[in-house]
Amino acid sequence: MGMTRQESAAADLERASERWRAWLAGETSRRQGPPGSALHALWDTLEAWFASEEFARSPVAAAMAAPPDGRGPAAHAVLTRHRQATRQLLEDLARSAGARDPEALGGQLLTLVEGAIAGAMVDRHGGAARHARELTRIALAASRDAG
Repeated sequence: MGMTRQESAAADLERASERWRAWLAGETSRRQGPPGSALHALWDTLEAWFASEEFARSPVAAAMAAPPDGRGPAAHAVLTRHRQATRQLLEDLARSAGARDPEALGGQLLTLVEGAIAGAMVDRHGGAARHARELTRIALAASRDAG
């Protein structure tokens, strides 16, 4: 039995999600300077991505900006796993940046990343990353003060 078109599309999205998360983790790590700079590296990485040709064609960006509910339950399940795995990656970055509550900051960062992706899909430039970088700085400072 072959896969349905929806299942095939979901499998493609799953592979794209895995590649994107590996790329994001690798680029963020590569761009990191001193300890605590992980979150600056995150936004540097995303800002460069938003300005790239790859971003305009990214199935991951398209799915995060417009969730694939109409593409069936398999695609929706992939996107749910993608969000959970991305949140985990962001929690790890928050932890390395010294957040007292990396789980909470990871959730906030996920909202910022998804919002920046949606904005950049429309605007076609990295401006959303600059706003999100500033909000990240505020959220991290609040997280460090909360102890």
